Amino acid sequence: MSGAARRVRELVSGSPLLTQTTQSGWTVAQKALRGHKVKQYFAENPRVRLMIGSGPSQMDGWLATDLLPSRPDVVLLDAAEVFPFDDAVVDRIHTEHMIEHVDHPIGSHMLAECFRIMKPGARIRLLTPDFNRVIALANDPSAEVVELARGSNLRNGIDPAEATDPTYAVNRLFSGYGHRFLYTESSLTRAMAKVGFTDIKRYPVGDTEDPDFADVDQHGNQINEAWNDYQTLCLEAEKPA
Repeated sequence: MSGAARRVRELVSGSPLLTQTTQSGWTVAQKALRGHKVKQYFAENPRVRLMIGSGPSQMDGWLATDLLPSRPDVVLLDAAEVFPFDDAVVDRIHTEHMIEHVDHPIGSHMLAECFRIMKPGARIRLLTPDFNRVIALANDPSAEVVELARGSNLRNGIDPAEATDPTYAVNRLFSGYGHRFLYTESSLTRAMAKVGFTDIKRYPVGDTEDPDFADVDQHGNQINEAWNDYQTLCLEAEKPA
């Protein structure tokens, strides 16, 4: 995070009342800017591709959205609210390591909203920590996986003498980073199918048969590529034509 978003968080740190007041003002200001940003993007991009929970990620031709926009081009989007888009207007949605940051009911709402705003035949690509991969860290993992967890532990300030213990990584993935709910492949597949998605298929991080999704995954650039590859569940799905 950089720029204005960081300054807001620094300003409100330590004051609950100031936090509520300042963030409310920030949200109002971002919502006031949102309509213009969305209108401009749609005018310039006949193929509508949406990033939900973009964080620092950005791609040419994609509209980046986030709960706390950190760049002028990012549009405010709260996954718990109705998305600020009409029905059936989006061609592609990419959401990477975002859905785990909201409780399960909000995640279900988010998936339903994605389905609503997508055109028939449109596709979604969703990446999130894999519950089963996280659990496996605590169940006699291979030496290679232990080394990946050790690297993550060191990057997160764990004592080097303790860094080979994956327990720290397991706890971070379940309750750190603002995480609220982790999915297995089967539970996420059911959640997507429940709102209407079909052709739900798992892919390795970075792999896809859809040219629109080529080179869009970027979370590995932020946390370490090999560690991200290990822990990430990636599903693509389609809204029936």
